[in-house]
Amino acid sequence: MQKTLWLGSLSLSLATVFGIALLNTGCIPEKKDQAPTTSQPDPLENLDLSTPRASFETMVAAINSDNQAARLACLTTSEKNRQAGSAALNLMQLAVQSPSAGDRFLKLLDDHGLTQNAINHAMATYGAGSVGMPGFTEKLGAKIKDLPKFHNEISKLATRPPMQDLIFTSANLENHQMIGRIKIGDRDASIVFRQIDGDWLIDSPTN
Repeated sequence: MQKTLWLGSLSLSLATVFGIALLNTGCIPEKKDQAPTTSQPDPLENLDLSTPRASFETMVAAINSDNQAARLACLTTSEKNRQAGSAALNLMQLAVQSPSAGDRFLKLLDDHGLTQNAINHAMATYGAGSVGMPGFTEKLGAKIKDLPKFHNEISKLATRPPMQDLIFTSANLENHQMIGRIKIGDRDASIVFRQIDGDWLIDSPTN
């Protein structure tokens, strides 16, 4: 399996990631009250998303531990959709390149609502030219049923490349956006953070 499917790489499509139509705000769902004898700890309730640095470092820890739920909790809905849409496009390409596995890949897409008709409709309605590739992948990802499950299944297909050091260096308000500066190995990069319901979530790359 090619490395292009690994959603934790920091384009992320940072694709990704790697917000998911199911999660309306991209934030951690509110915990339901349960009886003391039956309550189970919510594995996401203690995630630190209080600052851009905390959110980024939480995401890096989630990537390193292959914790898809925690990784997705660090992303906005738009970014989760972009990452899912990018993964779907990669999967379609791999289905063409690898006929022996193509039926399995296409079935995975069909199971999540990306039938050929849905894909054709997205191409005809949006097309990468009108909204740009990030916009198109976001529209495509929004059509996927049960996005958390889709992200999890895609992650199991991927071969994880060696992890580069991911280091947060700073965050500053620029043009009404919070821009984070990070290092990916020896390369500098920038990402956008958005504050939603008090949490700072990773939204998209800027380069």
